[in-house]
Formats: sequence, structure tokens, C-alpha cells
Amino acid sequence: MELKDVKNITFPKPSLEEWKEAAEVSLKGKSIEKLKTNTYEGITLYPLYTETADSTANVAELPGFFPYTRGTFPTGYYEKPWLVVQPVSGVTAEEANEKMKVSFKRGQNVVAYPASLLAKGARAEKLFKDIPLREIPVFIDLKGKQKGLFPQFKAVAESQNAQLTGVVAEDPIAEWLIGGQLPEDTDHYFADWLKTIQDYQKVGRDLKTVLINTAVYHNGGANAVQEIAYGLSAAVQYLLEGQKQGLSISSVSERIVFSFAVDSNYFMSIAKLRAARRLWAGLAEAFDTAPDHFKMAIHAVTSELTETLYDQHVNILRTTNQAFAAAIGGIQYLQIHPFTHPTGESDDFSERIARNTHLILKEETNITTVVDPAGGSWYVEQLTDELAEKAWAKFLEIDEAGGILELIKQGTLQKDIAEVYLGRVQNAAFRKDSIIGTNVYPNPADKIKTPTLDKHVSYMKVEKPVGITPIALERVSIQFEQIRLRSESYKEINGTAPTIGLINLKNLKSYKPRADFVKSLAAAGGIETVGSKGCQTIQEAVDYVASTNFPIYCICGSDDDYAELAPITIKEIKKQFPEINIYLAGKQQEELEITLSEAGMKDSIHVKTNVIAILLELLHELGVN
Repeated sequence: MELKDVKNITFPKPSLEEWKEAAEVSLKGKSIEKLKTNTYEGITLYPLYTETADSTANVAELPGFFPYTRGTFPTGYYEKPWLVVQPVSGVTAEEANEKMKVSFKRGQNVVAYPASLLAKGARAEKLFKDIPLREIPVFIDLKGKQKGLFPQFKAVAESQNAQLTGVVAEDPIAEWLIGGQLPEDTDHYFADWLKTIQDYQKVGRDLKTVLINTAVYHNGGANAVQEIAYGLSAAVQYLLEGQKQGLSISSVSERIVFSFAVDSNYFMSIAKLRAARRLWAGLAEAFDTAPDHFKMAIHAVTSELTETLYDQHVNILRTTNQAFAAAIGGIQYLQIHPFTHPTGESDDFSERIARNTHLILKEETNITTVVDPAGGSWYVEQLTDELAEKAWAKFLEIDEAGGILELIKQGTLQKDIAEVYLGRVQNAAFRKDSIIGTNVYPNPADKIKTPTLDKHVSYMKVEKPVGITPIALERVSIQFEQIRLRSESYKEINGTAPTIGLINLKNLKSYKPRADFVKSLAAAGGIETVGSKGCQTIQEAVDYVASTNFPIYCICGSDDDYAELAPITIKEIKKQFPEINIYLAGKQQEELEITLSEAGMKDSIHVKTNVIAILLELLHELGVN
């Protein structure tokens, strides 16, 4: 056969049933159902996705055309790459201004400052000094200071004879949730706020001034369905408030920018952005407005929920994955947190790494040359459909309940988000969800000098406030970190870390897997382990305990070694050292577990153990407060 003949060879397309049969052979008779997984959104993920009628219809959509699932621009990033939004801070306005000008030389193309700078008194004229606002857009979430700072932005625009572009906005609903209070008279507040929005249009005709900060819901623990639905509900609330003040729907909708968090669930993050665009465009019909006025502008920001204090360089991997998902999903603005972000601090190096991540994605992946790279992936298309369907149902549920403000007043929104957050924490505790460097593969040598736990501040001053349940904003890893910090504090005071002994049975091959398992689990809580050599006899185990005298020991070995030695070893140790607590690595058959408990075993530590619970128990027994 010649090469030209090889090129013409075709292969039969196997059916889905044939694939299932082949897969079950690989699974050695287990059902293909074992490969399905469930998400926090209540979506079942399948091991294989193939073409369906719905997914084929979605691919037939064109980028830049309604319903904008595939993006709002026909050419994607080819003509309009996303803008690099990396907020720059400093001790003074002058320092921040100099750092901003340096960042422009290194890839930044947006003026971005944290609201805290302005809230603490930094003057806009100093922050924007020698920055050509006719050429460079702005992105600032003013977090409640929008009205008070308008005179400064007006003065800056007039001094340069420039029309501001970009985003100078805030999200009142998000700020109320952070601050735990909202105005008694929301109608009066919105009327006043919308006047401020109109004022800003005088200094920037195309300026985005209304922020829908869905990242607040995400960082509280919300799933993608909730994040989309709450974001749409907040946006609709603002549209309706605008109507009350005689504003057209388009005059408000075109001022809105959505800020979505992207997390480490790569494909879900992509689908979230695509589904959100589709649903927002669909609302144009509900408001009897042309779809062009409902092209969603998206600011994506890497997730705070998934960040960790320990092994901070893993945050670089997380944010790179998240940023790539955002870029694939389709965005206009992208903000990547520096890897030191959870400490509340950053430096030139961490800021440079974050900024350079943009440049690598833009210049080295060719992502800007392909329009909607995810389009045509049957997995992404179906995930987008399911997410859109569930988010729309949730949106209608909120609408029927009286809107997002009613849910916030009742505390229903906060409760629903808290339930999802609790599920995330539980999955981390049982290590169903891995947090590298925290609940799995912790680095015992990693230390935090002066940790600053996350603090979310709103600068919004609420007149005649009514108290509401604030949204709890805590990272999933925080309980592990608090436990580990307790151990480090104990070590600083006592000179030694809290320590448990490992009684290793028989040979290295037998005990090492479970000894490594316990060592890693203990390290997640800052607890050190000291292991014995392979104990061949009961007496060797007793001698090891006598020579080390730890309050806690864990026996490690194979199932066969446990059956032979564990019960009598535990019994003898407890006889001579009754105050010692003894654990066993690995879950055993019920009959043996009963025998071990009767011999004096405190508990077994295994893959289904709640790691947070066992670490707290161990620290208590070790006298760590």
C-alpha cells in the first residue's frame, strides 16, 4: 500500500454502545455509571460526550451574533484582546502612580487601583498624573465611594480634556451584603445613585458605571448556577430602578459590566461565562429591547475561594488555570490575583508573575487567533446548555420570590450560599476535593510569618441602615490553615512541634504506604510524626513507646500484620501505658475493628476520615489550644 492510499483510508465510527462495552471491559466488569460525577451545581458529568441535536444547533451560532454564547465580537480577541486589569497600590498616591506607569511598560494596559487607596484619601489627580486617559481605559470598583469621588474624576477628565473609558463602577447590592446592612428606603437610595450614574456619563459617554459583582457570591461559596442567577437578578433590579426614574432600559443596560470569578473547575468556568452571556441577551426580549443593548461585558477575576496561605506558589498554578478558562470562555477584562493575595499583601515579584500570566496566555497560546476555541466541544456545549437551563430556573425562582432584595432581607440568599460553602468545606475535610499543599501534599517546612486573614471591606455609608445577614467570605482552606497555625504557635511557645509516634509493623514494604498516609494527614495540621523501625515483635513496639513517650501513637502496617499483631500489641501497650491514645491506620473489617477497640484502640484513621475532625481531636489530646 502506498502513502496516497493510506490518506484515503476511512475508519468506521463506533457507536456509543460499542464504546460503553469497551469501557466496561477496561473497568473489569464494573458499570460505566461508576465514571459519572456530580457537581455543586447539581449537574451530572458523564465520561464521554458526543454530538446531540442541541449541541449541533449551538455550534451553528456565530460569534458576535445573538444570543452571544460564542462571544460578543465576531472576531473574538483578534482585534480586541482582553484588557489586563492588575490593580496597583502604594503607601501614597505618588508611589502608586509611579508603579502604575512602570506597569504600563511591562504589559498593563488599564489604569487599575484598589478602592482602598481612594477611600484612605489618595487624590485622583495624583493617581492619574501623567497618565493619558484619552488613550488608556480605567477599571476601578469604587465599593461604595462612587458618589463621593465623582468630583475628583470629573476634575481629572476636565484637566486632560478627555472622555473616560473603561469601568468606574460599584455594585450596591454586593456592598450591602459585605457590610451586613442596607438602606431602610432603597427606593430613595437607588434614585440618588442613578443620578450619580448619569453624572459619570458626562465625563465618559461609553464609561461602564454599574457593576454586577457576582464574585462576591462565588467567594461566599456559591456554585455557578447561583452566581449567574444572582448576578442576573441584581442586574434586573438595577434596570427596574432605572425605569422608575424614567431612564430607558438601554441607557442602563449599556452601563453594566459583570464581574465573574473563575475557579479551578476549568470547564465549568468556561461554560459559566458562555451561559451567562446567553441568558443576559435573552432578557432583551423581556424588556422589549434590541439584543444589541444586552451584549454582556465581562470582567473575570481569579477565585479567592480557592486560594491558600500555605504553599503559596501553588496559587500561581491555580490562577493560571483559572485565567486560561476565563480567556477561553470569552471576556473583556481579566484580573489575576498575585499568588500572595490571601496574605493581604503583594510585592513586585508576585505582581509581575500575575501580570506576565496575561502575556504568556496572549502571546504563547495563540488563543487570540482563534474565535471561541471551546465552540464545538460537545462537553462544553452540553455543559453550557445545562448550566443555562438551571440558572434560568433559579432566576425565575428569585423573581417569583419578589426579587433579589427580598431574598437578601429574608436571609434566604445567604443561607443558600452558605449551604454550598459547607458542602465544599466538607468535601475538603474528607479530601474528596484536593487542595494541593493544604489538605494533600502539605509541605511541613512551609511557614507563614505574619498571616493576614482575608478581610473584605465595603466603603459604602448607609443612611438609616437595616441589618441583614452579611455574606460570609472565607476561603475553603481556612479551617486547615487555622489548625496548622495553632500547631506553629505551640511550637514557638514550647520549642517543639506537636508530635505523634508511628508504630510501624514488620517490613518497610508493609508499613510504608499507611505510614506515609498518616504522616501527610498529620502534616496538614502542623503535627510532626516520628516513626519506629519495623517492629517484628510486640516487645519491640512496647520498647519504642517506652523510649519515645508520646501522648499519641498510630499503628501502621498491612492488613495481615494487623490481624496477627495489632490487637495484642495495643493491649500490651495500654496495659503498661494506660494514658496513651492509640490509633490505627486504615479501616478494617467490622469484626477486627471491634477486637481492636476492645484491646484499647481509640479509633482508626483512613481515607474516609474527616481530616479536620481528626486533626482537632489529635491537637486536643496533645494539649494544643
